[in-house]
Amino acid sequence: MREFLPVALAFVSALLFYLGSPGQQWRAAPLWPRFSRGTASIAFIAALIPGIVAGHLATTLSIVITTVMASFVAFPFVAALRRRASGTAP
Repeated sequence: MREFLPVALAFVSALLFYLGSPGQQWRAAPLWPRFSRGTASIAFIAALIPGIVAGHLATTLSIVITTVMASFVAFPFVAALRRRASGTAP
């Protein structure tokens, strides 16, 4: 389970960053920007801690950054799929 912790925390971090941005398309209004950015930063740093403890910082950093980048690419597509499934066109 410890191996998936950086990926899960990186996903949570990216999700909070996305939901706090003014251009997000999942909610009617974005989350509070200061709260979501602060919590996302904490989750991002917490995702690196298992790699620091195990001595694999470079590997963990690349996994975390890849997860965040993939999430940022996928979130707008998920929003478009949700809109299409609910029947509301842009």
